[in-house]
Amino acid sequence: MGVQLPTLAALAVLAVFAQAGIWVDGGDLGWPFGLWLVAGAVVASALVRRVGLWTVAPAPPLVFVVAAVGNAAWQRQSHRRALWGSSKEFAADAVPWLVNGFPWMAAAVVAALVVVVVRIVTGGKRKCRSSSTATAVDA
Repeated sequence: MGVQLPTLAALAVLAVFAQAGIWVDGGDLGWPFGLWLVAGAVVASALVRRVGLWTVAPAPPLVFVVAAVGNAAWQRQSHRRALWGSSKEFAADAVPWLVNGFPWMAAAVVAALVVVVVRIVTGGKRKCRSSSTATAVDA
């Protein structure tokens, strides 16, 4: 099969793609961000071990929420405002991220689920770790 990442490593790949999308898009969360988030979900779902498929597939919303809260805090700090301030001010800064990112979160989950289904359907016959042994289906 090739490279298979542990679950946490695949989630880290997804987080890196999400943050790269935020940097590329400049915080507007338009189609460049959406492409990066969907691509991250596809890559993470394609590279994760089979045992982690159902952890990585629904993860894009959670990864995005963490990224959105972190970026809202970063923007508050860079504008010399109190990092958290009042919870209402922080929510006012973070909610637009979540509202604008929702369609992309949904698209990323759907793309990840498509990869999961393809991997499950096509992953029937697999070789054992040792090349000198028979395939798992034959044994």
